[in-house]
Amino acid sequence: MKKTLLASLVALFAVTANTYAATNIAADLSAQSYTQSSTWGGFTARTAFNGGSWNAGSHGYQWLQVDLGEVKNIASVQYTLNLLPNNDVAQKVFVSDSAIGNNWSSLTPVASFSGFGRNGDVLTQSINTSGRYVEILAYGGQSWTALSNVNVTAVPEPETYAMLLAGLAMVGAMRRRQKSA
Repeated sequence: MKKTLLASLVALFAVTANTYAATNIAADLSAQSYTQSSTWGGFTARTAFNGGSWNAGSHGYQWLQVDLGEVKNIASVQYTLNLLPNNDVAQKVFVSDSAIGNNWSSLTPVASFSGFGRNGDVLTQSINTSGRYVEILAYGGQSWTALSNVNVTAVPEPETYAMLLAGLAMVGAMRRRQKSA
């Protein structure tokens, strides 16, 4: 009986945590929510934040940004490097309450990566901060600056924890009923 209850609780927590963690809060926003320094071949910030690619079409520092619509608690930013050829890259993630655009020099990045990158490398930047705008400043070196599958995940809101606790209470109540019967 106790093993079944424990297994139910673990399963409930796992399903709730996985469902929430997989949610990209930067996807499916209005077209005006996405901006970038430049684009090439129709690959925009909007396509990158919605599971596709973004390509600046040039070397050097380029950026893509999303306006989340309101201040959100952000847990991490994950994306895939699109490099041809493989090369040195630099990536910085900025989060701000106001639009960033080309004005990143006065901001401190919440995460950064610098080093040799290969096409298809997945970078996960844990940031645990809050803000309305998320910008990735990318330097492609001798490669075109391009990223894909940009995924911004949120810190679970109190409502998520309340839903988990309500589910746990229901499982407990069902167990008590089974035990008394």
